[in-house]
Amino acid sequence: MPKYVSIKRLTSYWRLYLFVAPAAVLVGIFAYFPAASAIYHAFFRWNGSYVKEFVGLYNFYQLLGWSPFLWLVMVAWVVLLMALLVGRPMRLAGWAPWGLLSMVGGLGVALFTAGTESTVLHMNAGEAWQWYGRALWATVLGVGLHQIVQRNWSQMVQGVLVLYGFLWFYYQSMYATGDQTLWSGFGVIFILVLANLVKMVPSIATAVVIHRLKSEQWQYIYRVLFVVPMIVPGMVGLLVWKSFFDPTQGILNRVLIGSGFFDVLVWFDGLVGWGVFHAGSSPSWLGDASLVIPSLIFWGFPWVGTVGVLIYLTGLAGIDESVYEAADIAGASSLQKFTYIEFPLILTQVRINLVLMIIGTLQTYGQILILLGDSGGPQGVALVPGLYMFRSAFVELYAGKACAIGLIVFFFILILTEINNRYVRVEK
Repeated sequence: MPKYVSIKRLTSYWRLYLFVAPAAVLVGIFAYFPAASAIYHAFFRWNGSYVKEFVGLYNFYQLLGWSPFLWLVMVAWVVLLMALLVGRPMRLAGWAPWGLLSMVGGLGVALFTAGTESTVLHMNAGEAWQWYGRALWATVLGVGLHQIVQRNWSQMVQGVLVLYGFLWFYYQSMYATGDQTLWSGFGVIFILVLANLVKMVPSIATAVVIHRLKSEQWQYIYRVLFVVPMIVPGMVGLLVWKSFFDPTQGILNRVLIGSGFFDVLVWFDGLVGWGVFHAGSSPSWLGDASLVIPSLIFWGFPWVGTVGVLIYLTGLAGIDESVYEAADIAGASSLQKFTYIEFPLILTQVRINLVLMIIGTLQTYGQILILLGDSGGPQGVALVPGLYMFRSAFVELYAGKACAIGLIVFFFILILTEINNRYVRVEK
């Protein structure tokens, strides 16, 4: 445990603290000062060098929109949502379902009966109802189902539907009143987070397979093989994948055409009407707006992350051998060992990787910059917030706006991290 040192005792140990001073000064200069400078310049119209004009909250108004009514609704929605999902604050937990239904129902009636252009959402009543209906019905269905059934599974369904309704309302409100490019980018980030959740599965499976090897020598060899790729610079990997996606000489199109799987894609395209794959024409994976997001998801296949595998192996190494012996005596299958022993005991590592994955995805832009350029690909379809911030600062020279985007991303990360620390618990 850390030891408390009083001011009086500090005078006796001041020589020791002199050794810490150089590191503290360097951290302050190269870590905290740039962050403080970004916060300061977020309130200026600044080009990154000498042109600077104080504009207050204008950069944030431009990005988030300014509608006091919408922000009031969102704050009330968040309070009721937290009371419904986690029972805090306790005073609201009892009537939170009915308060939430009343609020979304009242807002729905207001939008449905409005016959003129909405000054809040900058759209007419029909357009507003078209997207708000999804938030309304998701909330009503989730709360109503749990109130009728009152089971554990219905409570989980309620949480998923109510959370989906809020996120949909928040995203569409910000998209309607704020910077559409920024919030389109957050939509792409949401898709990438869901895809990266699925990509965590191969790393877990690989770690379990290596851990179950009987030979310790082979376990060591595989660990070394997973460390070796970390020596290769990440830029090299990105350039290799960019060559894979080349429409004329890329390996991906060659494999699809040579294996005949491209004909299957053409047939399926004609069945569902995508209009992306055509016979006799190689798909442009990074040049077609419809294929950019699937290409970013496919990047890194088979999605076995070296760092993730090593972290999971560390957790698996801590499982006592007697646990496996007891499972063998009980006649547990390999799947049962994973479900009831291995996976529950590495949930701490899974949680760490989950947090790092969400933070990394929210901050990502380097991969997209290398693969698609600073425009985010055709029609700016992959212009995520990080890349939008880079483009605003170094291409458009709106450095003050870029600082404001960075603060918004920071608060998203801060909120998600706090939710994870408070409400995502791992019990062994």
